[in-house]
This record gives sequence, structure tokens and C-alpha cells, in this order.
Amino acid sequence: MSPQIFGWEHLTFLAIFVVFMVVSLVLFKIYIKDEKIKTIILKVTAGLLLIFIVWNRISIAVSYKNWTELIPTSFCGMSSLVLALAVLIGKKDNNVLHFVFYLAIVGGFITLIYPDFIGQNPSLFYPNTISGLLHHGFSFYLSIMLLMFGWFHPNYKKWPNLVIGFMAYITLGAFQISVFNYEDAFYINNPILPGTPLTVWLIAVIFAALYALFFVIYELVKRKLAGKKLESSKNEDKNQADDIYK
Repeated sequence: MSPQIFGWEHLTFLAIFVVFMVVSLVLFKIYIKDEKIKTIILKVTAGLLLIFIVWNRISIAVSYKNWTELIPTSFCGMSSLVLALAVLIGKKDNNVLHFVFYLAIVGGFITLIYPDFIGQNPSLFYPNTISGLLHHGFSFYLSIMLLMFGWFHPNYKKWPNLVIGFMAYITLGAFQISVFNYEDAFYINNPILPGTPLTVWLIAVIFAALYALFFVIYELVKRKLAGKKLESSKNEDKNQADDIYK
């Protein structure tokens, strides 16, 4: 019997990965203060992500006996590749991160919870399956790490980056469909879940709404925290002044 979504194989992998992720991030937060070491950890993690996505694409190409499959045909696959390269060869808070971060963290999280490809073979360790789980997991993990280490700062003014990145994906997908004769790529023709209207066009609208909602909440929280910090600083200055005149 093949692994099932929320079956014991899936839940075991998820439990192990979540424990690894939480424990490592807590340890990094407590003990890693040096910026150079943070950068090294990020780039090593990005290197692992690159290995997992390349392994995944090679496995798929071999199983389909089609080397055009080396090029990712999904948002998650392409985002894992782009995110890894953006961290490995890009600078802190570079423009590429301002589109791929959102795709990677959302896609990685959703696929960890609902890996629709997990039942493609009786073994969880089938190369296509395990490499797929790992690249989605590390895409989510690296995204969290970028926030925690201050390598990425969400900025609503960078919204054009997301539009440009999205259109680049769609252009690549159209090329794959028209030139490589794929039935679909990047969910242009078929929904992400069969029997639903969730093609890329509806997904784009939903994603844009969530993106806007995220920044409304993010900016409100950021301003509230800044206000508390300013008030605390004023109180501290007042207390120091009072001490001087005593």
C-alpha cells in the first residue's frame, strides 16, 4: 500500500521534520549572534535546498525519461530553486527575495501539510517522493530562517517584485506547454486540486488578497511595537532625568 496523506509515513516524516526545525531554530536564536556565522548557516541551508531540488528534478526526469523535466513546472519547484540561488549568490534583502519568499513559505507549508504526490510509489523513500518532501520542507525552513536572521524584511513597497516574478513563472509555463508540449505547467490549464476551480488565475487572486491582508496586519503590528518601544524609551529618559534632579 502506498503512503497516504496523513497516513503514518506522512505524519512520521512531518513530526521528525518539525522537531528538527523547531529545535534547530531555537538553538540558533539562543546561541548564534555573530552575523558571519548566521550567513554561513543560511548559505549551507540554501546549498542543501539546492541539492534537494536538483535531486528531485533529476529523479523526475529519469522516471519520465524526459530531460526537459529538469526544469521545474510548478511554483513550489521553481521557488525552491530560485530561493536557494537567491541566498547562495545574492545579498541580504535582495530583490529576488521580495517575490520568491512569499511563494516559497506558502508553498512549502501547504505541501508539507498536504503532499498530494506522496502516494506515487509504495515507498516513502522513492526518490521522487522523498526529494519532493525535503525540498518543500527546506524551502519553508529557509524562509523562516531568513526572517529570524534578519536577512529578509517584508516591505509592501516591493509588491512589483512579486508581480514580475509571477509573470516570469507564467511565461516559463506557457513556453513549456507550447514548446515542450506539456499538458500543463504552473497550473495554467489544470487546477492544483482536481475537481476544483483552483487554476493559477484564481490562485493569483487569492494570493494577492492574502498578500494584502498580511501587510495590513504586519504594518499594524510593526507600528504598535514601535510605539511601545518609543514610549518605553521616553519613560526611561524621564526616569533618568528624575534621578539627576534628586
